[in-house]
Amino acid sequence: MLTRKISDLKGQSQIQVQVMDSAATQIIYFTLDELPEEFKEYIRGILPQIKDGRWHYGGKM
Repeated sequence: MLTRKISDLKGQSQIQVQVMDSAATQIIYFTLDELPEEFKEYIRGILPQIKDGRWHYGGKM
């Protein structure tokens, strides 16, 4: 999982989550507002860590 802050056209920031679907060999992107049902329980459990930026990628290594 990887997260990053993004801005919409109105300038409001959101957190985008990227997860790897290894069965389909693809990366799935969604914002916390668009959270798929199957991830809701998992994400709720780690939401404070997400909001604190634990998995945020800032483009620097």
